[in-house]
Amino acid sequence: MCRHRKMSDLLIQDNENIIIYADDLIKDINEDFFEVNKWLQNQSADVTYSGRGETIFFEHQNLKCVLKHYFRGGILGGYIKDRYLWTGIDGSRSIREFRRLEELFAMGLPVPKPIGARVKKSGATYTADLITIEIENSKTLSELIIDDDADSNIWKSIGKCLHLFNNKEIYHPDLNTNNILIDDELNVYLIDFDTSSRLHQKISSKRSTLDRFHRSLKKTYKNSNKNFLESDWNIILSHSSID
Repeated sequence: MCRHRKMSDLLIQDNENIIIYADDLIKDINEDFFEVNKWLQNQSADVTYSGRGETIFFEHQNLKCVLKHYFRGGILGGYIKDRYLWTGIDGSRSIREFRRLEELFAMGLPVPKPIGARVKKSGATYTADLITIEIENSKTLSELIIDDDADSNIWKSIGKCLHLFNNKEIYHPDLNTNNILIDDELNVYLIDFDTSSRLHQKISSKRSTLDRFHRSLKKTYKNSNKNFLESDWNIILSHSSID
């Protein structure tokens, strides 16, 4: 394998795999580290399932890690489960998200710290995987709503989190109830930045981000047979300083 260093990251490349990782966090990484089946055979690993597949939680070198394998959504996902068209390293979903998270984390924003990313090429397509440090003792906003644990303190914390991103003029391209994590101390984190092509979005994206999140909240409540209160939405807005 060929190794190239950029900033604090190390890039490993062979004919099939391209891996980028933070070598200040982890040593001796290889393609096996990103194989879902390897961790599924580990009895200490936990598996959770989301709308687009499985997420693996495991511990390695004293780090609590989360492995995400990228799956397609929508109609196309029914035919091409987890393969994407290869357009180069910079366009690959996992490496793009790795770099995005590194930038956001360095800015002091509440996102998971990335450990490594891999793309596995096959002809004109590739599959993608990302490993981050686990946000411990956390649940998605969707889970909290379903469990009836979402209250005014949660809405305030979410608003304050959005305020932090707003101050940096960064707006999540797909903000919804499944990519907001809240830990047991009410710290809020945003995840899933793989669809963002750049950090600094146009200011017009601010309104579309809010509209998308608003729709997601109402949908989650409706699917849970619960009533969504616009007064809760107003709490988020008042603490986010986004108008």
